[in-house]
Amino acid sequence: MKNILITGHKGFIGSQLKKRLDTNFNITGIDIKEGNNLLNCSLPDNIDLVIHLAGKSGVRESINNPEPYWKNNIQASKRLFDKYKNTRIIYASSSSQYEPHLNPYAASKHCLEYLASCYLNTIGMRLHTVYSDTPREGMFFDKLKKGTLEYVTNHTRDFIHMEDCLDCIELIIQNDILKGTIDVGSGQAVIVKNLVNKDIPIKEVENERKNTLADISLLKKLGYKPKHKV
Repeated sequence: MKNILITGHKGFIGSQLKKRLDTNFNITGIDIKEGNNLLNCSLPDNIDLVIHLAGKSGVRESINNPEPYWKNNIQASKRLFDKYKNTRIIYASSSSQYEPHLNPYAASKHCLEYLASCYLNTIGMRLHTVYSDTPREGMFFDKLKKGTLEYVTNHTRDFIHMEDCLDCIELIIQNDILKGTIDVGSGQAVIVKNLVNKDIPIKEVENERKNTLADISLLKKLGYKPKHKV
């Protein structure tokens, strides 16, 4: 049975991915929530595949405090890539990296992709906006559900449901010839303000991408069919 290391296995995506893969693979997890910092924690041997989901996220926080984004998204990843340079690594990038000048988070993911390109067996997932029935705390859908949303934007976003996101990751696991980067999304752009049925102020937000839309043509060739619409 294949031995898989998942970094960030206690996180929003990692926790759900671990549940899905547990029955068919031997899963080892590393997560800061368990006191294991990728910058200095011990890294296991005898790993057949690395799924690197750990990292620092959040556009607005990165503007006020950029340093942790360099340490956690670049330095920690380099340590992982060096340790497993002969092992296939699937890592989480972001659609934000398309416009790295906008904020430190986007810049860190752009640099991460450049770093990964120096290693032979990596595939980066440019994740678009992942959501689920149990939203990530403090994010758009969580605030919408709780009625605490302060404003909306005119931006468009490619929202991908957690189940579809996990389907994509499984396809990438199965197709081990994939290298480089691949968009992971629904292939549909939605105007954010149209998801809100209340009179909430519209605000122009700087330092964020105005529009996102995943190119899922390659995923479709692999058999991907999104099951959910936001």
